[in-house]
Amino acid sequence: MTEGLVIGSLLVLGGLVVRYMQKHPFYRYKTQKYKERYQSKLHDALEHRSDSSGAYWFSRAIADYIFDFGQRTYHDYHVEQYEKRAESEIPHLYHLRIEEPSTLCQHLVERAVEMKVPATVFGMHMRVLWRGYLVPVGRITPKNIQSIPGSAVYYAELSNLPASKEDVQRFMEKTEES
Repeated sequence: MTEGLVIGSLLVLGGLVVRYMQKHPFYRYKTQKYKERYQSKLHDALEHRSDSSGAYWFSRAIADYIFDFGQRTYHDYHVEQYEKRAESEIPHLYHLRIEEPSTLCQHLVERAVEMKVPATVFGMHMRVLWRGYLVPVGRITPKNIQSIPGSAVYYAELSNLPASKEDVQRFMEKTEES
């Protein structure tokens, strides 16, 4: 009798854990792996500038800002402490060379498709990242993005973002992409 009660309790508890994992943003999206990989690389780069604990939460806040398109998909007290500072750090991230701009752009388009981000929100967010020399836009938008299923609207949004010849030249110089 007791063994049946224990086994039943464990099954119920296991079911609750699985249900929680399916609903939590960390486990809901397949593209979460891109965000975690970026956060890990960023943490390694930031660890030299500050304490390990602060670098972890700061890198998570930056990765959340970049990969969640400036929106909060979950609440975490530690991450929220670094949110404002994370947004102001965007213009300085290109110095760290965490990810190739075209690769980051492709990962963000895949994430936007999966999260069903509105095109206007996507466009505004990518404009901020373009100004920080993190992603290419306009005529230098990576063509391989078109092959991602469901990406047509996001590709159009990226291609239509204004980028002058001077801006493109500056982007190429800063990212050393030729």
